Amino acid sequence: MDLLGYFEEWSVRPGDTVRMAVSTRKARYRAVLERLVTGPGAQGESTVGSVERADVLDRVLEGRWQETVVGSFADLPLPAAPAPLSGLSLHAWIWPTVPAGKSKQVVWSLADGALALVLDGGRFSIEAEGRTVAHCPAVVIARRWYSVALTVDGTRLTLDVAEAGGLVAETSATADGAVAALAAPERLLLAARSMDAIGAPVDPYNGKIERPVLYWRPLDADSIAALRRGEGPAADASWVAEQDFASTVLKSAGGFPDGRLVNGVERAVTGHGWDGHSDSFIETPGEYGALQFHEDDMVDAGWDYDLVFDLPGDLPSGVYAVRLEADESVEHWPLFVMGRRDETVDTLFLLPTNTYLAYANEQLAKLDFSTVMEHEQRPHADDIYLSQHPELGRSCYDTHTDGSVCRYSSRRRPIIQVRPGFPNWLTGSYRHFPVDLYAIEWLERRGEPYHVATDEDLEREGRALLDRYKVVITGSHPEYWTRHGRGILDGYLRDGGHLMYLGGNGFYWVTSRDPARPWLIEVRRDNSGTRCWDAPAGERGHVYSNEQGGIWKNRGLGPHGFVGIGFCAEGWSKGCGYRRRPESREGIGATLFAGIEDEIVGDYGYVLGGAVGDEIDRYDIALGSPPHAIHLASSTGVGREYIHVVEEQNVGLPDQGGDAQPELVRSDIVYFTIGKGAVFSVGSMTVAGAIAWNGFDNAMARLVDNALDHLRGR
Repeated sequence: MDLLGYFEEWSVRPGDTVRMAVSTRKARYRAVLERLVTGPGAQGESTVGSVERADVLDRVLEGRWQETVVGSFADLPLPAAPAPLSGLSLHAWIWPTVPAGKSKQVVWSLADGALALVLDGGRFSIEAEGRTVAHCPAVVIARRWYSVALTVDGTRLTLDVAEAGGLVAETSATADGAVAALAAPERLLLAARSMDAIGAPVDPYNGKIERPVLYWRPLDADSIAALRRGEGPAADASWVAEQDFASTVLKSAGGFPDGRLVNGVERAVTGHGWDGHSDSFIETPGEYGALQFHEDDMVDAGWDYDLVFDLPGDLPSGVYAVRLEADESVEHWPLFVMGRRDETVDTLFLLPTNTYLAYANEQLAKLDFSTVMEHEQRPHADDIYLSQHPELGRSCYDTHTDGSVCRYSSRRRPIIQVRPGFPNWLTGSYRHFPVDLYAIEWLERRGEPYHVATDEDLEREGRALLDRYKVVITGSHPEYWTRHGRGILDGYLRDGGHLMYLGGNGFYWVTSRDPARPWLIEVRRDNSGTRCWDAPAGERGHVYSNEQGGIWKNRGLGPHGFVGIGFCAEGWSKGCGYRRRPESREGIGATLFAGIEDEIVGDYGYVLGGAVGDEIDRYDIALGSPPHAIHLASSTGVGREYIHVVEEQNVGLPDQGGDAQPELVRSDIVYFTIGKGAVFSVGSMTVAGAIAWNGFDNAMARLVDNALDHLRGR
């Protein structure tokens, strides 16, 4: 890709100043603001339908390439050492994930590498001024805890290594004359030898480090043994990692400056003393004092914002994009503009940006789903680009290069899939943001004013945002919700608000947002639900919200009781439509289906060929769906490729696909009241592609038109 970009703030209001970071190797590029007004069209078209707003932005700028800091580390200032310094000791617990990596990994270093603990070829060694001076012969085993102690006594250096479980015998290495006159180091770096010119860690480390302690004197063997038992002497430098788990500050345990955790160091991870009695860092904080590092961590690209422009105070709310172009290269980077505070409209489209972030730059196209597809599995060129550029970061569906799970995702980086018209390998057409643009086109064609906002806007502004609107419409996949956001929407509905849930697998995963860095979300999956990885043992707790991760259903807050239906199956072969039930011909059903004579609606569409497809939701009173809900329609039948979700299966058995158990693997349309409000739900991720079919002249489009008209006037 030739033109990469992202915004300081993804969502802004009219009158705000927009700051955009751009990185390109092109000498010059043009930037133009556009309003996006259409969906992506049919499969293979990848249409970008827009209205140019060159009156707001049309500028030519000098291009430059901006580097990204990749890899996490800790920078820990040290207290002043006595002079002259005749020796020192440093002890820490080490849990490496790939001890025999392709290159050296520096676990810690003093004085920017003057003295460093290194993993080299699967063994611990000490380097002084870049030269190996001590080497322990024992091979380090991945994902086991090791007590590692360095002692410097004059020019004599000793390295002691002991495996925490006692399965590997204690080893040591001693070197005389290994160091010359010892200069007092001013800082301790964890997971790095030093920082390079842009601030990235040199020789980064993959794994955990717990309880580093430093002494301005050499320790004897008995003191080191006591440290392993947690009974060592008071240190000259130590840090408190068993509290303030969401902070990027590592507090010192003395009168010297605090340390800083850089670029996504993970906290609330189990330490060497975790015994499995509790899996809560709140209950047993002392067992969660470890820090985890990855060579590919990246939570903020950190680019300069070269493009700055002001939005007019009367700019209509909507989905916009800055079009970047240079030579033959053209890219669109979306910007969400909320409504003016003094403007009143009926309808709010809530963009599921938490979901966009959870999937941001996912690298799952390498998986083979061909047996459950009717289309050819063909990754886009940009999917391949992602796999070759770790500086763009990963999604909460990926794992790090060391196999550890990815728990965090940031919007302060280019997000490749969140662009208009971006084709999706899984559906063979579109998914997520491009599908949501079909709904935007539907609202545009209605010719009535509407506003847009994001999940982050909702969580920041709360009821003050929602109470301005009669109807809130979701995107196609509002899967990731915080407790705070869910509570706001629930209160809005009970006090008379209205919701159109036009998606599938919504309100599913527990999600948290960093209150200090709202561009960053946290997802710690439980070992349940339909998932791409399991949470490591003992590490389900979210640091940003102090609650257990997993699916909301397991917290007693499943989607069935909230929007009437809940996730029941997924598949990526041919979609289908909905067959009307008798309830659709009387009462509110007759109102919603007014002007529709079709017995089956939505057996067409631009995504998988039907309104029912991808991930789908079912009405089920036993799972919390309201008994008074009006069950209007059910899918006509998905094939065997659609798989029943794992959370509803106690035992894996043959023939659990959609053809074998259609009563469980189906999508439903429901309407119900909740408090003073009402909800209209269509449980499928592909419904917007059906609404757009035939230029929006179809029964599914009429159904959602009727639903919006009814809810606005209710």
